[in-house]
Amino acid sequence: MKITLLKGGSLSTTCLYETQNDKFVRKSVSTSKDREYGFMRWYSQLKKLQRYQTLFPDLVPKILELGSSTNQTWFDLEYLESFEDIKTIFSTQTLTDTEISKINNALWLALDKLHLKKYQANPGAGSLYFKEEVLQKLIDAKTIPEFKEFYDIGSYVYHGKNVPGIDKHLNKLETFFNDLELEQEEYIHGNPTLENTMYSFKEDKIIFIDLYEESIIDSRFLDYSQVLQCSNSLYGYINDRQVNVQGNTVGHDLEIPKTFETFNRLFKERIDPGYTEIINILEATQFTRMLPFKCFAGNINKAKYFYVHACYLIDKIMG
Repeated sequence: MKITLLKGGSLSTTCLYETQNDKFVRKSVSTSKDREYGFMRWYSQLKKLQRYQTLFPDLVPKILELGSSTNQTWFDLEYLESFEDIKTIFSTQTLTDTEISKINNALWLALDKLHLKKYQANPGAGSLYFKEEVLQKLIDAKTIPEFKEFYDIGSYVYHGKNVPGIDKHLNKLETFFNDLELEQEEYIHGNPTLENTMYSFKEDKIIFIDLYEESIIDSRFLDYSQVLQCSNSLYGYINDRQVNVQGNTVGHDLEIPKTFETFNRLFKERIDPGYTEIINILEATQFTRMLPFKCFAGNINKAKYFYVHACYLIDKIMG
């Protein structure tokens, strides 16, 4: 049997298994180490995927089997023949504007299908989101001494621009989320980064992987913000490569493929301008949500870079 390690998951492992007659994908996680950000997230993904197999069978891969050993557990998924994640497509292929437009249209079709199923919003969900996905994630990340030392600097240089730490705007952020009133919530992916979105040119179709359950706010705006996390903020592309961190100065020397820029423009054209502020703020807070995952996985420089990126986005909105 041939086993190939795939990208995806800070504290879980995703591998492609190939036998003479079959292929499948296995997502495994430790049952003892970092349970809150490892096993519990893995388990919530499994349960959401299980539900969506019934609700949206054409939008998610099929679960084949569960398994466990002394200190690991896993689930196996069908292999998506002819599909590739959009981040990799944009990173490695030269595409025409027409091809990029087809991907954009397919993604909107898939997202709209998810978001058609609506339900009553929970009053006060914004406040809980701020406490859990901003404040608590910062607290958890700061349990790692190297990140806490960086956080305590409080002022940074981001690609040559002076940026204040998040503490300057925490009160404004808290007020924004306390005042947030959603008309409704929807069924959502929860983490539709371009890496978690598979596209087939052959089928002109999207399939979502790595669903996320602990969103607090189940809003289409959250899903849009996580697409922008990759197309606008370039999270996936940068995360696969080197960043520069020297003292309080962060940046990178990467040349960004034009595919991301073209897709980002097309995707944003479909968003109602009246919702720009909430989507931009949610995009910024995606980078606080991820901090403990980066820190606990030992990716401290990436945690520092994306923390400062979050500070930059928040300062642009609220500065």
